[in-house]
Amino acid sequence: MTQKRFFYVLLVTVLGLFLAATVVAAQGDTAVEKIETAMLVLGQPYVPDGPAKDGVTVNRMKEGGIMPATPTEKIGLSPTITPSKVLYKVRETFEGVWPTGLWYTYDNNGATGGQVCWDDDDWIHYKGFWSGSSANGCADGIDPWTEYYPDNMDSWMVNGPFSTVGAKNAKIGFKYWNQSELNYDYLWWCASADGANFYCYGHTGSSNGWKSGSMNLKRVPGYGSMMGDPTVWAAWVFTSDGSEVDDGGFVDNAGIVVTR
Repeated sequence: MTQKRFFYVLLVTVLGLFLAATVVAAQGDTAVEKIETAMLVLGQPYVPDGPAKDGVTVNRMKEGGIMPATPTEKIGLSPTITPSKVLYKVRETFEGVWPTGLWYTYDNNGATGGQVCWDDDDWIHYKGFWSGSSANGCADGIDPWTEYYPDNMDSWMVNGPFSTVGAKNAKIGFKYWNQSELNYDYLWWCASADGANFYCYGHTGSSNGWKSGSMNLKRVPGYGSMMGDPTVWAAWVFTSDGSEVDDGGFVDNAGIVVTR
C-alpha cells in the first residue's frame, strides 16, 4: 500500500468513528416518550397503570434558576375579526391577562398534593415570552424557575362550552413541552361533550423540546365524533403520582377552531 493510500484509508476510518460516536451521543441525549389515550373524569383522580415501582423514590430538588434582571412585561394582543365561516375560534398565546373569557383553571383532587393548577409563566415558551404552566397556579402553585412540579397533581385548564352544531370541522391544535416521569406523570389534551367525562391523548416522558399536539373532534379517542353537539369543552390536564418529579408540562399557542 502506498503512503498516500494509507493516509486516505486512515482518514476515512477516523471520520467513520467520529460520525458513529456523534450518532450514539445524540441518541443518548434523546429521552423516551409515549403518547397514550385515556378517559379522565371530573372529581375522580387519574391512577396510572405503569409498572410497579421498586420501593420509595425520593424526589429530586431542582437546581436554582436565575431570573432575568428585568422581567419582560406581558404584551396585550388586540382581538381579531372572526370570519363568518368560523363558528368558534380561540388562539391563546398566554401573552395577555389569563385566564379570561371561557378559560378557567382548577385543581381536580382538592387538598391532595396541595392546591395546584395552571397559570401563565415566563420560564419557557414556544413564541413570545409566556406559556401555560401546569403547576404555577392556585394557592400552592410553584415557580418553575426554581421548583419541580409536586406529587399527586390533577391540574386542569378548560375552555368552553362551545358548540359544534352546524359545523363541518372542529379541531384542537397547540404546542407542548413536557418533562415528566415516564408511565406515571402525564400531560393530557382532551375533549368532552358533557363537561364531566373527558376523552384524551396523553404524553408521558420527555418531549425533547416543543412539539405539536392536536385532536380532531370528528375522531375523539375512545368516544368518536363530537360534531353536532351544542356544548363541547376542551381541556389540558397534568397528572402526577406520588413520587419522582421534574419540570412538568407547558402549553403554548393553544387553538380551537370550529368552522361551517
